[in-house]
Amino acid sequence: MRKINKELADLQANFLQYYRQNLGDKFEALEPIRRDYLHFFFKWCILFCLGILVVIFLFKIHVIPADALNQKWFVYLSVFYLIVMGITLSHPFIAYKDETKKMVMDKILAFFGDFRYSAYSATRHEILHQSGLIGKFDNQYADDFFSGTYHGVKMQVSNEKLTFEIRTNKGRYEKTVFNGVIIVLDMNKDFSGQTVVRSDWGMFNFLMSRPRCQIDFKNKKLDKVTLEDSRFEKYFETFSNNQVEARYVLTTAFMERILKVKKLFHGTKIEFSFFNNQLFILVPTSKDMFETTSLFTTTARYGKMREVVNQFYSIFSIIDLLKLNQRIGM
Repeated sequence: MRKINKELADLQANFLQYYRQNLGDKFEALEPIRRDYLHFFFKWCILFCLGILVVIFLFKIHVIPADALNQKWFVYLSVFYLIVMGITLSHPFIAYKDETKKMVMDKILAFFGDFRYSAYSATRHEILHQSGLIGKFDNQYADDFFSGTYHGVKMQVSNEKLTFEIRTNKGRYEKTVFNGVIIVLDMNKDFSGQTVVRSDWGMFNFLMSRPRCQIDFKNKKLDKVTLEDSRFEKYFETFSNNQVEARYVLTTAFMERILKVKKLFHGTKIEFSFFNNQLFILVPTSKDMFETTSLFTTTARYGKMREVVNQFYSIFSIIDLLKLNQRIGM
């Protein structure tokens, strides 16, 4: 990891210089906007708190009878009040985040390569289903999306949450199917089938259902692939509809590089799918990625930006570690 740490330190130093030359003035322009939204947030916090105190006072002087707490109208009114409060207080956070990214994200991405940023765009459903890694989902919540070319490799990256709606007698709720970063990369190898690499479940592997191949309308379960690399087998379970092609894609050198990618993401349950000459990667994380500013932190502070550079470094390093930009034996 020493080499990676040095690369990251050099990247941070180069980006800081780039930041001062190309982004400093943009972040300065954001400061008055941040203060306006912060003022809006605190003003409405005070108003909503006063509203609650007024209701408590009316209870104390018996203007509102004590048994109102058990009345449906009071419950409905309270729920409505909380919903309005939640929407109102979340508005400055969402609006400030959107304005920030519109102003600075394209410039940040230009440092890494030729990219286009789009807020709230998402990975196409067709790709998600074809990957063999995503279970059934009803709702797709997208945050950040960018696509372009890094070191000659076409890629797209999105931060998404996928949920499945469950209905019960008591109502309905959403179960999270996936939450994190989705990466789609072009490969320099041709393959007609599909190979899926899933995180090993250890002693619970028997519960793991075999993924299905959905490409070219072939709705067929993939077969287990046994590979020679014991270290790779310790962390991953591999499935494919073409055993020969799976070994063609997952050479010993390539498996070693995948292990380095896993280490780069601090051992998270990263998963891969190879299909249509593309590499599809899932990186689960509950962290809100690519956030360059905070409503409660002055834009003069560089800390948030440093964290974002670290996140971009982790994403783009996948291409370097897997050597996807080199047309050599993998």
